[in-house]
Amino acid sequence: MNWNFLTRRKKYNAQNILETNLSRVLSLLDITALGVSCTLGNGIYVLAGEVISKYSGPSIVISFIIAGLATFIAAEFGARVPRSGSAYVYIYVTIGEFIAFILGWDLILEYVIGVSSGASALGRYIDAMFGNKIERTLENAMPINVEGIASYPDFLSFGLVILITIFMVVGVKESALLNKLFTLLNIIVTLFIFTSGIFKADFANWKIIADSNLSWIDQNNMNQTCATSDRCGKGGYFPFGFSGVIQGAAKCFYAFIGFDAIASTGEEVLNPKRNIPLSIVLTLLIVSLCYCGTSFVLTLMIPYYIIDPEVPIPQAFDYVGLEWARIVVSIGAIASLTTCLYAAMFPMPRIIYSLASDGLIFKQLSYVMPKLKTPVFAAIFSGLFAGILCLIFDLNQLIDMMSIGTLMAYSVVALCIVILRYRAPENSDNSLTDIESSYFQKIIGYSDESLMKRMFFPLTNKCSVNTSKLVNFLTAIATVLIVALSIILSLITEIKNSYGYLIVSLFLFLLLAIISLAISKQPQDESIKSFKVPFVPVLPFLSVIINTYLMMVLSWHTWLRFGIWFLIGIVVYFLYGINHSAASKKVENEKIKAVPNFK
Repeated sequence: MNWNFLTRRKKYNAQNILETNLSRVLSLLDITALGVSCTLGNGIYVLAGEVISKYSGPSIVISFIIAGLATFIAAEFGARVPRSGSAYVYIYVTIGEFIAFILGWDLILEYVIGVSSGASALGRYIDAMFGNKIERTLENAMPINVEGIASYPDFLSFGLVILITIFMVVGVKESALLNKLFTLLNIIVTLFIFTSGIFKADFANWKIIADSNLSWIDQNNMNQTCATSDRCGKGGYFPFGFSGVIQGAAKCFYAFIGFDAIASTGEEVLNPKRNIPLSIVLTLLIVSLCYCGTSFVLTLMIPYYIIDPEVPIPQAFDYVGLEWARIVVSIGAIASLTTCLYAAMFPMPRIIYSLASDGLIFKQLSYVMPKLKTPVFAAIFSGLFAGILCLIFDLNQLIDMMSIGTLMAYSVVALCIVILRYRAPENSDNSLTDIESSYFQKIIGYSDESLMKRMFFPLTNKCSVNTSKLVNFLTAIATVLIVALSIILSLITEIKNSYGYLIVSLFLFLLLAIISLAISKQPQDESIKSFKVPFVPVLPFLSVIINTYLMMVLSWHTWLRFGIWFLIGIVVYFLYGINHSAASKKVENEKIKAVPNFK
């Protein structure tokens, strides 16, 4: 069997990387608004209540900071490969087709779940404004009594997904204008929450001990009863300890997933090499400030152990006697979740379009309507897929799958940044001298007393095939060490008297520091002129450590669901993608051209 599919890569040059069948109409403001709208809604109105009440307590601010730092590293890949498809295309260019397909397949599931959960949350807020009449009517008329399935068909959420899909098909420019207006409203409401809530702040809520007779407030009769015994008797700023902060960070990562939508707009952005990384940085800064500010005020307004996980903000304003503010917050939540739904829907058809254009899934999904310049079939397929999920499935348990998949994708992206930063340019001199040839052989398995010297004192000050091979070798070792380190760190938080694990983790940190120093001594590719992440390889490795550690603290149920989707992708790739890959056909054509013609 020919295994070249594992490493065959998609190639772009300075000319064709900017060629596209889509319409370049999005400005820096457009894609920044897209990134903010895709990330801001769920984190404040849906996720914050669950993380505060079950994982981090008031220390949710630290959880958000950790999750935000873990996402920063992705700014470079958007500048290096400004194409639709996000991390999928970047890894296709850097690592190879097979890993790229798996990550692209994973991103499809993430955005489908994101759209479905966003539509469900938006439908819940809209229905709540009308006294939950839609929910009660459908539960009585069309009940579904199946475990793991929604209690009733959510036609409201389905209709919202279809409506957003129509906007996607109509055109990017028209829908982007509406998105900017809703994003502005979202930021205004966020500022309103902070400024109005700060006057009701009480720092005693960061010291209070949970009462065993209290839980979150029943919004109908305001009775207070204990419902979650594991929270009783805990309090302070870290009621669940450091492990709670980390588990909260793993959940909070879901709140930052949406910024990846910026990278998926690479073929529709004006001046993408400048605007995409700048927009990512601006988005992460704006969103992080909003998350931290809102969480700061929320935990000061109301004790963490009585927060309602589903509607924390409106409940907090009721708790402090600002019932009138609840109406403003509800309107803001609807506007925010609407923009979040739009922004989550935006990258999904572009990832499908990119996979289909490369022949890895059905080619028909890459069709672009000539008049509208939008991937119409990919948009319709993704909209129907997400709509059906939110119509009949209970998606609460699937949200963690978004986090684990994206954490894995960003980890691979961070490693790709190291590999590509030190990779020899295509036009470099690949010839090997006798000394270099011997050195090359040694770094792929032969022992030699001079190997350590070559790691810290390269033979050349220019990026070459040999130095890039060494970096690849060291990066592979670092990856193994990081996985081992993450497993040990996750055990330390769960096991008492874990001094042995602590010593091992410090030893692994030392080895990683040595490898990082060796890589930093190697010459980098001087031809890279786009935005570059600083402190390579230290910052990418730190990002991978954080990402991998956050993955390790997720439940085994999450890993099982992710594994099932992963296996489905493997089947699709080997039955269809491997034989229809555009890269494979290109390689075969090049081989045919290379055969001499003796006629």
